[in-house]
Amino acid sequence: MIDQLAARYYQKKQIRLDPRYKPSDSIVTRTYLPGQSDSLVVIFPGWHTHKFPIDILAKRLNKRGWSVFWCELHDQILEPDDKTVVASFMHVRDEIVSELRRLTTGRLYRKIHFIGISLGTVTMTLVVEKFPHFTEASIVVGGDNLAVDMWHGIRTLYLRDEFKKQKISVKKLALDWKEEAPKNHVQRFERKRVNLIMSQTDKFILPKYQKALKHSLEVARADIIAKQRRTGHILTILRYCLIDKPVNT
Repeated sequence: MIDQLAARYYQKKQIRLDPRYKPSDSIVTRTYLPGQSDSLVVIFPGWHTHKFPIDILAKRLNKRGWSVFWCELHDQILEPDDKTVVASFMHVRDEIVSELRRLTTGRLYRKIHFIGISLGTVTMTLVVEKFPHFTEASIVVGGDNLAVDMWHGIRTLYLRDEFKKQKISVKKLALDWKEEAPKNHVQRFERKRVNLIMSQTDKFILPKYQKALKHSLEVARADIIAKQRRTGHILTILRYCLIDKPVNT
């Protein structure tokens, strides 16, 4: 119910796009909280995430000694322009990789834990191709294919309709966004612990696409621990950020 209500609200709100937006605007803020231990968490937030609940998750981790880094992304990281979407994600990938190299130069972290939340799974899997030096990862309600997830989720129906008006099919979009499909980067997770938090009732990223990502990771021989939730997309994310123990110490 909450997912459906949120989808209606956001669809009304998001029709207007900023014509001045360009891919170099895709990162809005960058935040780093230094910790007391030799462990680093990198959070990859979901779409339309502005501080809450990421700031609370970050503070919870930081209190436990972790250094925490994350970037807030522009709402137009997804829009009905397939080429701009690609350029935006490439810019985000390159900027985060550059920041991670800077943060880790001269400092040996015992643990580097990546957390991909919803759309943040796309960003995270792009980053691991250029920065594979992480030890563990968590994926919260993440799908295996950006184009397919967007096409069938109720949160992004207006985007699908706009692409249809342009005579762009989901098949073509999946080809254009091949690099942005998490399933095409799962080899970087081989023999690494991956915590999957999945929703059985998700309307934004359908459960079958979350299961497809799990299967791809299994084929890649990742060390998977999966947790199924009966809550939908939004409540599963809120529970993870506000209540659950997000990473192992």
